[in-house]
Amino acid sequence: MPSELQPSAPVSSIRVYNTLSRREQPLTPIVPGQVGIYLCGPTVYDDCHIGHLMGPVLFDAIARWLTARGLRVHLVNNITDIDDKIINRALATGEPWESITERYTAQYFAFLTKLHAFTNLAKVEHPRCSAYIASMIGYITELIAGGRAYAAADGVYFDVQRQPGYGKLSGRKIDDMQAGARIERDASLHHPADFALWKLAKPGEPSWPSPWGAGRPGWHIECSVMSHETLGATFDIHGGGDDLKFPHHENEIAQGEAHGGDYAHCWMHNGLIQYEGVKVGKSDPRMKDPAFRRQFDAAHLLETYGAATIRFLLLQGHYRRPIDFAPAAIISARTALGKLHKLIGATLDAVGGDNLPTLLARALPAAQAQARDAFAAAMDDDFNTGAAIAQVFTLASEARKQTGAEQAATIALLRDLGRLLGLFQPGDGASTVAHAEQPGDETLAKVMALVLELRQQVRANRDFATSDRIRDQLKSAGIVVKDAKDGASWGFG
Repeated sequence: MPSELQPSAPVSSIRVYNTLSRREQPLTPIVPGQVGIYLCGPTVYDDCHIGHLMGPVLFDAIARWLTARGLRVHLVNNITDIDDKIINRALATGEPWESITERYTAQYFAFLTKLHAFTNLAKVEHPRCSAYIASMIGYITELIAGGRAYAAADGVYFDVQRQPGYGKLSGRKIDDMQAGARIERDASLHHPADFALWKLAKPGEPSWPSPWGAGRPGWHIECSVMSHETLGATFDIHGGGDDLKFPHHENEIAQGEAHGGDYAHCWMHNGLIQYEGVKVGKSDPRMKDPAFRRQFDAAHLLETYGAATIRFLLLQGHYRRPIDFAPAAIISARTALGKLHKLIGATLDAVGGDNLPTLLARALPAAQAQARDAFAAAMDDDFNTGAAIAQVFTLASEARKQTGAEQAATIALLRDLGRLLGLFQPGDGASTVAHAEQPGDETLAKVMALVLELRQQVRANRDFATSDRIRDQLKSAGIVVKDAKDGASWGFG
């Protein structure tokens, strides 16, 4: 490793859980005073769901905190605009793939702006795969020259058996990795787990010339190359959703190390989506129901609850834990945020107070200093935004007991601490307060709990006609009831 990439002294106060080492460790920037972060972005072929926005909001809060601690953050959040899903959508609709990717990329950026994600960082990049084809071809050529990849009948593949420690991120053993269907199609692969670096094009597919034939890059090589081009062969933090550990991030590590370099020093993975405590994934049979699927549509959530509420919900817990998007959970977040906005009042639109290291060092009265220091300790301990926000509520409770200048100072402090997480931003203002403040939310949740309980009693008496009438009338009012083995749930349809 070149001398300029030798790890510097750790940032003494900050500890981060590294998925790769499976332990918390001090943050030790490669270059003193700087932190490079690569966060996997969306594949732009369809409308954004909330899963696409969780990582950006969570890692934006992390980057804001690093900045507040005096570090210069370079954050890279890529756009995957070449992928099988994009090609299939283009072939199915007849729309050019470039048009599809441009439309959904624009949608993604619009949502980021609404959520205040990456709007306050000094250096943010959004590289697109299509702009790095030449670099990808060069990278693959070097892997082949180093004996780490080989040409097969339908493209170029990475040889996982040549990679020491393959499987170390996910904990999988190479002998247990099978891809039966794939090996039946092409027996020329060295191992069933070998993955595509370059895919030869089929008729009608977009393609680029290469030494191995016209085709396109594989998914994994795209991120390895874009991180290398923007952050270097070795960088500080690689982030993404927990579902990306395998195969995507495992294969990124393999490619990066085989190409030369330590790749990412620290791997951070955010939790995924839940609904009423149950994990929601792509293969979840509930996702076949359009009404259920709509509960996770980004546009629906932002329009129904407001961007400020969604950001607040995402930061209420710890980034490594799942986040529940059942209506009751979102309504609870909206009610809590509305109360904070009401307390802050007109100063919600005041400029300043965010990302200021002086906020963490200045002299304060004892109660304020205690809350501020507990906030900082929570963020320094693996970016625990939920515990940090708890200190904002502590200050809110103090402020409600105070008057005059003392109260104003406490409110200003809680607002400014929230801004270190991207909350209480100028521009949220009165419109956000009006959107967030819904006096009937708690009442609605209680009423719906009672309605579902009574409906369950009706069903137990086998009066299904009345049960269906209740469900249908609620649907006409915009409330969708879903029946399951463990009971009924409700949401806005």
